[in-house]
Amino acid sequence: MAQPLDPNLPIQPWLWMDVSTSSRARSGQMNGTLRVEHSVATALSEAIGPELRFCRYDPLRQNYVPVSYAPDLGAKPVAAAATSKSRASLLSSIKPIGKRLERAVKTSVRGAVAPLMQKVSAGEALPRLGGSAGSEVLLLAGENWSRVDYAAVARMRRERGTRVAAVCQDFIPVVAPQFFADGEFVTQFEAYARFLIHECDLVVSISDSTSADVRDYAERHGGLRGALEVVHLGADLIAPKAVKRPAALTDAQARRFVISVSTIQSRKNFDLLYHVWRRLTEQGTPDLPTLVMVGQPGFGSSDLLWQIAHDPVTASSVLHLPRVGDDELAWLYQHCAFTLYPSFYEGWGLPVSESLAFGKYCLASNTSSLPEAGAGLAGHLDPLDFAAWRDAVLDLIRAPEHLAQHEAAIRANYRPVTWAQSARRLAEVLRSLAAAPASIQS
Repeated sequence: MAQPLDPNLPIQPWLWMDVSTSSRARSGQMNGTLRVEHSVATALSEAIGPELRFCRYDPLRQNYVPVSYAPDLGAKPVAAAATSKSRASLLSSIKPIGKRLERAVKTSVRGAVAPLMQKVSAGEALPRLGGSAGSEVLLLAGENWSRVDYAAVARMRRERGTRVAAVCQDFIPVVAPQFFADGEFVTQFEAYARFLIHECDLVVSISDSTSADVRDYAERHGGLRGALEVVHLGADLIAPKAVKRPAALTDAQARRFVISVSTIQSRKNFDLLYHVWRRLTEQGTPDLPTLVMVGQPGFGSSDLLWQIAHDPVTASSVLHLPRVGDDELAWLYQHCAFTLYPSFYEGWGLPVSESLAFGKYCLASNTSSLPEAGAGLAGHLDPLDFAAWRDAVLDLIRAPEHLAQHEAAIRANYRPVTWAQSARRLAEVLRSLAAAPASIQS
């Protein structure tokens, strides 16, 4: 068993955390991966501040460079400009072309500039951390699947003895590639998956379900080189100083509504919710709450959102909010009747944790990691069982005492993992990696 670092030695930095994803992001931009990288950086800073340093990847130097602190992007999304439906549809159709063109231009520019930067790249970009060779750790917690320069990481391992740890949020692109439009992205993720199992000294999974996916993949592709540990992410929420109702929500809708929070994409199974609400609306269900779908459009959503925008049956019972700030999202969680999350596959299921943290009952799928996120306090249903979801929604509407019982159980029993706890657990497994004998990592 690995021994902890000597407590009698002076505290010195031994951990580099890569914050390249945050460094590349625009101010005000925020998504799930950015939230995780930022939250991990913040929590680790508070837990082991003197032992931690930050770095980012510099594509011109083709190496990592130090940064003085982790970028703080805030939590408010960039405001979306108003567009007509036809313009929005056009932008959606050309977006993949634009991304491919952008990648081609970047590749050409880097190819031209790289020879000019050879002298700059030749030197060691990062000072060595740790008291001895092998005690330095590099933590990757951002968009590892598309942005990490595996050659630069391998060079750090070979030349410096750096141990490499990577946070794996999910393995969905290799487990369920049908939910991704870009075949190139799936290919990139396959390369990342091989990097995880063959090159990393430690893979940090955020759920038991994702950990099982990593092990299954490793068994089919030559085995797992390093260790695999589960570290649950923090689910405690920092409440905004003030909350406000989204302007698009009418007074009538605000009186009684439910929410489903996620990017609107085929994997999230919003089609099920739309059809459940359409059926209940057609049947004139008394006290039917408005279904508020909170999230930006993503892959596979265009047909569904077109139907919702043009369906006279659900015109007053289904509402899509493409962008909300944290202050508005907190208001929605505080005032909703309950939440729904029928996703086909997740690495964790943050909206389920968020719902419970706000004391709200959630109906979620029974697949992948979602029962873990539900902590025994959410309802879990087959994501393909239309009748089960319809009946569960009807029960919560017709029997408010059942909903009250669920909420009482959440108040009494839900104890989310805090980011402080998550950081302590992460620091523990990273210290064990740093202190492990070098022979184990060869």
